[in-house]
Amino acid sequence: MNQPVWLTGNKVKISLDARPLLAQGIHPFEQVQQECAAMKQDEIFEIITPFSPVPMIDKMSAAGFETHSESGEDGMVHTFFKK
Repeated sequence: MNQPVWLTGNKVKISLDARPLLAQGIHPFEQVQQECAAMKQDEIFEIITPFSPVPMIDKMSAAGFETHSESGEDGMVHTFFKK
């Protein structure tokens, strides 16, 4: 899937590598919600996970965020939420 236009130019305000949290058994969804709620319009949040966080994507989309996921060269899934 091609990157959406809103991701062009990389306007990522916050990037969270969730792997350390997941390794500790901590689900990052609450942190993602808090960080995204504090963002300004058109800012982008990125989360890096070893899998596609489909339930999180669905919840953030339902909350009005634009979403996009892609596999990085590092084998990780980079998911973006735009306010």
